[in-house]
Amino acid sequence: MLRSQVLELHNISHGSAGARSIAIMATLRDFKMGRWLAGRLMKELGLVSCQQPTHRYKRGGHEHIVIPNHLERQFAVTEPTKCGVAM
Repeated sequence: MLRSQVLELHNISHGSAGARSIAIMATLRDFKMGRWLAGRLMKELGLVSCQQPTHRYKRGGHEHIVIPNHLERQFAVTEPTKCGVAM
């Protein structure tokens, strides 16, 4: 009975709940369970807690070393380009 609860709670959490979380969730469902028992049952069932990695954006790096920046971003636009526009 407790094994099925541990398995169900682990599946509900999509594999991210560990022994501590499973023990708390089982206790809230009126199944008296401590962290040690939850961990032992997880081990018997072959369950392991896997946390999803957080998404990280790549940091903007330095400018390209091989190609130097001759303009240094200091230029002024005096008028818009007129490529392909009939006036």
